[in-house]
Amino acid sequence: MTTKEKILLESMKLFSVQGFAAVSVRTIAAAVGVRDSALYKHFKSKQEILDGIVEESKLRFLKKYKELELEKMNFDNVVETCIQMFNFQTQDEWIVMFRRLLLIEQFNNPQMAAIYKALFVEMPVNCQKEIFQNLINQKMMKDKNAEVMAMELYAPFFLYHTIEEPKERMNPLLRKHVENFMEMYMEG
Repeated sequence: MTTKEKILLESMKLFSVQGFAAVSVRTIAAAVGVRDSALYKHFKSKQEILDGIVEESKLRFLKKYKELELEKMNFDNVVETCIQMFNFQTQDEWIVMFRRLLLIEQFNNPQMAAIYKALFVEMPVNCQKEIFQNLINQKMMKDKNAEVMAMELYAPFFLYHTIEEPKERMNPLLRKHVENFMEMYMEG
C-alpha cells in the first residue's frame, strides 16, 4: 500500500468514527506513521483528503454497478443482484466506513448529504428502475410504474443499511423479499 493510499484509509477510519471536523491533520499523520509535512506532500489539505476518499468511493460504486449487466437481467439475476449489492453495501469495509462518514457529515455538509442520497438512494433505485423497465418492455413483468416498483423493492434493503444484522439472518429474508416481489410482478 502506498503512503497516499494509507493516508486515505486511515483518514477514512478516523472520519467515519469521529467526523471530519473532529479529526486533525496531526491525528491523521500519527495514524499513518508520518510527520505532518510528509502528509502534505501527498495532499494539500484535510479537505483534499476527504475529496480523495469521496472519489475513491464513487469509483468503487461505479465499478460494482458496471459488473451488473442490467440488460441481461431475468428473474434469477434480479434476486442474486439484489443480495450481492446489499452485501457490497453492508459488508465491504471501505463502503461501510464511507456510508458511516456520509451519515455523520450529511447534517454539516450539503455536498455529503447529496453524495449519500446519490449513492445509497438514487443509484440503487435508478438501477432497479432500469432493470424493471427492460423486463416490462420484454413483457416479462407487469406494466406498472418501474420507479415505484424499484422504490418498493429497495426500501427494506435501505432500512437494513442503518443497523447491523448478521448476514446469515438477513440474506435469507431479503432473498425471500425479492422472490415474493418478483413473483407478484412477473407476467404469466
